[in-house]
This record gives sequence, C-alpha cells and structure tokens, in this order.
Amino acid sequence: MKTSPWYSTRPGETVHHDNTSCTEGNNIESYYRKPGTGGLPLCKHCEKLDKEGK
Repeated sequence: MKTSPWYSTRPGETVHHDNTSCTEGNNIESYYRKPGTGGLPLCKHCEKLDKEGK
C-alpha cells in the first residue's frame, strides 16, 4: 500500500520507498529509517507495487 515516503541513512543507500509491501523498504533498521525521500529516486520494487495497486 502506498504511504508517506521513507529512506535509509545507511551509507550506500540509493533509493527511497513509499509502499508498505516493499520487502527492501521494510528491512531498513529503525535507527536508519527517516521520513521523506532524502532526495533519492523511488525504489523500483515500490514503483512496481504502486502501479499494481498493492
């Protein structure tokens, strides 16, 4: 389900997430997780899930 975006502050991360079904986004440890896009492009998995309405 599409929701407010979040991203990881972990070094080397290159995307943000906006779908609660994204396994990559859900695996971000709470201490690295920040709200917003961080100026990063959307995760391809989130993009696919958003288009499918999941």
